[in-house]
Amino acid sequence: MANILIRLLVPSLLEVEISITLAMVLIAILFLLENSSNNNNNNKNSPPLNPTREIVPLDDKIQRNLSIEESQETLYVIKLEILAAKYLIGANLNGTSEPYAIIKCGEQKRFSSLVPSSRNPLWGEEFLFFVNSLPVQIHLTIYDWDTVCKCKLLGSVILPVTKAGQSGAIWHEFDTKSGQVCLQVSSFRLSNSNSLLTDLAGVKSRKNMLSEKKNPTVHHHQPGPLQIIFGLPFDEDVYHSYSCAIENSFLYHGRMYISAWHLCFHSKFFYKQLKVIIPFEDIDEIKRTQHSFVNPAISIILHAGSNGLGAPPLCNRNGRVRYKFTSFWNRNQSFRALQDTLTRYRAMLQAEKKVKMQSLANIDQLTRVVKRNEEKGTREKFFQPFINQEILADSVDETFPCTAEQFFSMFLSDNSNFLMEHRYSRNGTDLKINNWSPSEEHGGQIRKFTFKSPCNSPLCPPYTAVTELQHTTLSADKGTLLYETVQQAHDVPFGSYFEIHCRWYLRTKYESSCQMVIKIGVHMKKWCILQSKIKSGATEEYKKEVNQILEEARAHLLKQDDSEKGFARGSENHEMYQNQ
Repeated sequence: MANILIRLLVPSLLEVEISITLAMVLIAILFLLENSSNNNNNNKNSPPLNPTREIVPLDDKIQRNLSIEESQETLYVIKLEILAAKYLIGANLNGTSEPYAIIKCGEQKRFSSLVPSSRNPLWGEEFLFFVNSLPVQIHLTIYDWDTVCKCKLLGSVILPVTKAGQSGAIWHEFDTKSGQVCLQVSSFRLSNSNSLLTDLAGVKSRKNMLSEKKNPTVHHHQPGPLQIIFGLPFDEDVYHSYSCAIENSFLYHGRMYISAWHLCFHSKFFYKQLKVIIPFEDIDEIKRTQHSFVNPAISIILHAGSNGLGAPPLCNRNGRVRYKFTSFWNRNQSFRALQDTLTRYRAMLQAEKKVKMQSLANIDQLTRVVKRNEEKGTREKFFQPFINQEILADSVDETFPCTAEQFFSMFLSDNSNFLMEHRYSRNGTDLKINNWSPSEEHGGQIRKFTFKSPCNSPLCPPYTAVTELQHTTLSADKGTLLYETVQQAHDVPFGSYFEIHCRWYLRTKYESSCQMVIKIGVHMKKWCILQSKIKSGATEEYKKEVNQILEEARAHLLKQDDSEKGFARGSENHEMYQNQ
């Protein structure tokens, strides 16, 4: 009896050899598949190993903002509904497939959910695309999801949209493969007066970030995983990072990265990579769920018509797209971090929308004033403000020992080296200052001053690049001088989030003095959780710099007075000597 149990439980030497041989053969096959996929990366008919291996496009809401702000032209909205497919190829060994669809319209790309083990999948999902003109073409491709190997092409179809209107549910034959897909397309024209267009114009800070990405500032710090893996802008940093797994047809273990704008996930299983990018703009709800009884999870549910960019998402019973992440070390801690980041993001959008609406109100008010003056026959010229005066606070209010005209001549004119000497005294390098030039937009004169300034913060490089835009206006009677500056530091933490605005106002009171009022403020271009600390710290540092400029200016005046007095005494002595 004992011998029988031993034979049943303990494998023989032959069984061990066969197992080892099969394992080595399997590893060799995977290695060959990896090499063949690398050699065929340029094959147009094969899908990428990860649907986001190509550069990730902008999500549709951001593209709507870009087209609205840049072109201000008529917009067309295309709604594509993918209803079902039938007669798909059985790509798996059991004769079934796990189909998902990739839909492209120009540079916009969408992913449908994955339907497991079906050759006749039902989706019932809709996707929105925004274009400036018609006609356009929509490319729809259906793939079979494979856990280990490369995803297989099941069929594709090209759908032209020539004019605004609506089509019923139509079955379309695939171009190269057997099978059909049922699609319904509707499109309509969205004019500038539409309220939806106004709402979509509320978020523009992402446009600034993307423009900075196209013309990047030289950064001295190393790019992080968001830049290396996902290709996101340099000023997008990782707030939280967690080890977890994403649920698909298989649990893919990897790492989750949370930034101010995106939720990202990266996994690498042998040569197969997954890169998922979910904009917080698309997230509707974050819920605690369960993958199994002992494995809690987090479900990310997206808005209707939106989806993440990467692995095909799952589909709820109510048709909403979702992603499920599990296998966290601490699910509740990760859930709280996601909830807090989403709350901050929505607060930032509300703040930006408020600023946008205020700007639109100011433009509308200015338009009414111009129209009223045109009706009166006046030709008064209006200039745009150079700085944001609403954020300014009093810093200096005192009498300065020179007139407004003398201040400009000695400290600000093109012939003056005062500002260059001031920067040299503070160990500044790479100084470059342009000459004053007339400004049609702001009136008066403007110029640009660039330099590198020492930075003592442990989070900054030794020197940070700074750009200072200057604007000045001297009244016709030379009695009043307005001097304004906008300073931007490029390499400090959150440098692209804020600017330092300063306003100098000098009015001549007597023959050798003027009343000087200096106001300083920090303009936040984007909302940030640390903005109160940024405002207080930047304001205090700039106040110290203004006080140092005033001390050096007074010393310069005293030195000039002493030299003039010495020259006068020398002239008197020379005249007395000649008289003797």
